[in-house]
Amino acid sequence: MNWYIFWIVVFLIGIFTVSIYYSRKIKTADEYTMANFSLGFFPICGTIIATSLGSAAVIGSSGKGLEIGIGWILTKLPTVFFSILLAVLLGATIRKLKLYTLPDLFVRRFGKTSGIIPSLIISILYMTPTFGMQVVGMGSVLTIAFDISVTTAMLVGFVICVLFTLMGGLPSVAWTDAVQSVLILAGLIFLFVLGLNYVGGPGAVISNTPSESLNLFSMETTELINYLIIFGPFYLVWQTSWQRISAAKTEKIAVRAVSTGFIITFLIAFFSIGIGIIAQQVLPANTDPDLVYTQFLAAVAHPAIGGLFMVSLFAAVLTGATSFLLSGAMNISKDIYQGWIKPDASSREVLGVSRLSVAGMAVIGLMVALFITDVIAIYSYALALSAITMVAPVLAAMFWRRATKSGVILSVIGSLIVSVTWSLLGQPFGFHVIIPGLLTSFVLLITVSLSTNHSKDETVTAYYFDLKKEKDPSQAAAELENV
Repeated sequence: MNWYIFWIVVFLIGIFTVSIYYSRKIKTADEYTMANFSLGFFPICGTIIATSLGSAAVIGSSGKGLEIGIGWILTKLPTVFFSILLAVLLGATIRKLKLYTLPDLFVRRFGKTSGIIPSLIISILYMTPTFGMQVVGMGSVLTIAFDISVTTAMLVGFVICVLFTLMGGLPSVAWTDAVQSVLILAGLIFLFVLGLNYVGGPGAVISNTPSESLNLFSMETTELINYLIIFGPFYLVWQTSWQRISAAKTEKIAVRAVSTGFIITFLIAFFSIGIGIIAQQVLPANTDPDLVYTQFLAAVAHPAIGGLFMVSLFAAVLTGATSFLLSGAMNISKDIYQGWIKPDASSREVLGVSRLSVAGMAVIGLMVALFITDVIAIYSYALALSAITMVAPVLAAMFWRRATKSGVILSVIGSLIVSVTWSLLGQPFGFHVIIPGLLTSFVLLITVSLSTNHSKDETVTAYYFDLKKEKDPSQAAAELENV
């Protein structure tokens, strides 16, 4: 009996049952993209964990564990710090704004023109290659399970992901994410323990592992700084966190669920990195980092158990893919279609465009997966550009009333130009493009804003301060019901 096939089929039947159930209930765009702003602690926390533990976090961290060792855990610190900071500091404000997307904040504060570039960057430049990464991950899992070619496996994974996302939207994604997060966590922990036992226990790992792999500060300083800056500020503007905060039933649920989700994600990283360290004693030294997790799994686990672990990996990759598709589709349907093309579009029309956007982005992401060899490099670059163009304007919208539309637009365009130029110059001094890009963004926003006036289509405000006295939408709705 092929246990890999058995477990994956059982898993797929389960998630598609949930998807079919929610597809029959969804009637509006709010229900499809934001679960009607009614999600509780478990689905919010679960979807944060499951989305964070995608292809890069599980497969990538295991590979880095083999290559670098325990020092890779330091790159996870900025993610959890900035994500919790976002939830605690800005969670209440985000909910009061009832934002659908991050560019929606640009439009409300600085006018319609300011939201176009962020919408394109998130939906096309960031979400699309990120989805492509997940397709590659699904392909690697399905290749082992079904003994088919990588290309065929990626096509199968693509179809599964698109159908699931198209049918159920955020309600099915969030609830299946919650269940899958348990499966992912269990799979990582059990495989780590199984691997320890396979090589002879913790003592054998410590005595047989090179000292640099167990050195927390083994990474070169410049490389570590680059990673810390890349993974830090970006999570202030990670649209997935913003949407989950907005979609929660209450402010308390939003803050606690998002914070808890990222803390668990950080702690579980020790297990995925640890798998890579243990794998140094099981796999050849020249093993492709992207294959460390799956090859280690095949080496140490009986297929009956390994098949269940393989499902946990497939769940991690699938859940990331669905969330990224859904998030990017909102940028197209809400920010571009409803924001520019047809402002008076009905909810049903926006729902239709959301589903078409999911399909369109998925096809582009599939092309990236099939024809571009270094998907990780594209992903890292897209992640950096997202932070470069959006961190300064978002902070300005929240905290600085003097920021102007001209300052924001020139900040976005200027930082993009500097970043691309820095990249073409070969990243002088070894510093990643995000460093000069972010500096340029802040300098331009401040200097141009101070030398220009507010435009007529701006809302001159600092949302963090000006919305403090407003009630959370859930509290206001409850009071209205009691009247």
